[in-house]
Amino acid sequence: PPQSPSKSRLQSPSKSKPRVPSQQIRQSLDAFWDADRVNDWNDQYSPHKVLKSPRKLKFTVDERSVSPFGSPRKLQSPAKDAVRAEREAKKAFEARKHRLAEDFLAELDRVVADGEIQRLASTTGGVKFIWSKTLNTTAGRANWRKETTKTTSPDGSIHATYKHFASIELAEKVINDAHRLLNVIAHEFCHLCNFMLSGIKDQPHGRQFQLWGAKCTRAFAERGVRVTTKHSYQIDYRYVWQCSNEECGAEFKRHSKSIDPARQSCG
Repeated sequence: PPQSPSKSRLQSPSKSKPRVPSQQIRQSLDAFWDADRVNDWNDQYSPHKVLKSPRKLKFTVDERSVSPFGSPRKLQSPAKDAVRAEREAKKAFEARKHRLAEDFLAELDRVVADGEIQRLASTTGGVKFIWSKTLNTTAGRANWRKETTKTTSPDGSIHATYKHFASIELAEKVINDAHRLLNVIAHEFCHLCNFMLSGIKDQPHGRQFQLWGAKCTRAFAERGVRVTTKHSYQIDYRYVWQCSNEECGAEFKRHSKSIDPARQSCG
């Protein structure tokens, strides 16, 4: 039988590339060395490139590159990361410090004083927290006073009722983390126990205060609580001035710009 004719392979017109004709001018002709003639030929037959706006160009990153300049993003320094982390920690503490103070005081009273402090102060609204912006020389302060009311019964007997007003002041500019907050509250709570339960008013850091402090420390040592006779926290001042005299060099620390070097001087 006769063989069938071979099928010719058709090529898609879209896949055929335009052929750039070769230059017909030989080097022996003067036109070959004419720059205008050569430029005209290049403009006519050279492939045209699509120009893109520089604004639309994007960075290309080689993932295999280990160079720190491979990414268009700026690298963050460890110092900036530490500052940002500290700022976020302070922000989180500010959001929860009031609730943390209330919960820890209730726990202190229940574990250390069997709930007696809140029971005695219940008629006046309980122990109140006062967050102070002007308390700068110490981290906290306990305030207490007792009001006595006497009434006479028809049979002539006298009955006395007592009201305990108790509060704890906390320095906002000194207490800047949870560890300080718990220790300051424990310290001031021992003062309230000294006043309200032990009845001692003239020895703020005497033997009885130290007994209350030891009891708090034993109960909450795993949470970093250690009651001492005084606060020893380093206060973070926002502004610091130093005497320019090399023999003096005294520093003056403030929370605001309350010193004017143009009008005030050291000594």
